[in-house]
Amino acid sequence: MLSVLGSLIGFAGSALPSVLDHFQSKEKNKRDMELLRLQSELMKQDAEIDLMKFHARAADDEHARLIEHDIAMQKDTGFMAGLRKSVRPVITYLFFALFAAVKISALMVAMKTTGDFNIAINIVWDAETQAIFAAIISFWFGSRALEKRTKK
Repeated sequence: MLSVLGSLIGFAGSALPSVLDHFQSKEKNKRDMELLRLQSELMKQDAEIDLMKFHARAADDEHARLIEHDIAMQKDTGFMAGLRKSVRPVITYLFFALFAAVKISALMVAMKTTGDFNIAINIVWDAETQAIFAAIISFWFGSRALEKRTKK
């Protein structure tokens, strides 16, 4: 009986390292998979950061090209140069005149309808008009304030 028990203990003793190796291998594989997953996430984040850098660099390059274009236009002289320089301001003035004409007409109609200036102006100068007006003023003057602040 002792010989059978000794044989079983000997067999179990010889098989134990193989069983332990199996569990260690399983844990190592699990750690390796987790490491690969983390590396994959880091690579994805790096790619997203690189893409954001690319977009920012592209926007900066476009802004620099626009400034160079404007500077080059300022150096030109003559009638055609003046005409080229006046396109944006003239369009701005025409659209502002159209905007003012529409709002003044709407104010006149609202005054005829309501008979009260305070009610009419509240109808014409609504939240959408205020938002448009704020966007236009911010576009024309906000960027200049930011440019001046960054130059300091």
